[in-house]
Amino acid sequence: MADGGSYKMRAPCPKCGCDDGFITESGAQDVVRCSGCKWFCYNAPRVETGKAVRTVQTVHAAIKPKQRARILDRANRHCEVCGKSPDSGCVLHVAHAISVEQGLANGMTDIELNDDENLVSACDECNLGMSTQPMSIRFMMALLRARRMRGVF
Repeated sequence: MADGGSYKMRAPCPKCGCDDGFITESGAQDVVRCSGCKWFCYNAPRVETGKAVRTVQTVHAAIKPKQRARILDRANRHCEVCGKSPDSGCVLHVAHAISVEQGLANGMTDIELNDDENLVSACDECNLGMSTQPMSIRFMMALLRARRMRGVF
């Protein structure tokens, strides 16, 4: 489904009752808005909109299994972004705090990008939510404080 094209919403618009909508992208998310009043209605999964589903690569070639285990252990096997653990049904991945795309654009080397300090434990949802954007400074400071409190440094 192309951005901006007519889209049959799963429920009428809560503001005006219109059944027709259109899709726009916000980051990596498909946003459904009402055609009549342009009101935000919901975020649609890509399987619903017909777009290719984004996936997380579970094994990054530059991140060796030993390093992956070290990163997950450092985070006590929890997502460092939202706190979920595999007990809640999430799958943990090793994500880049500064994305590969942003890092390369700013002159970082593969060694710097894949250093333990640039890697975090993240669930599917948080890892995909970060997309190609680096983590905010506020989040990075909170992450560093949490690591320090756990005696990781």
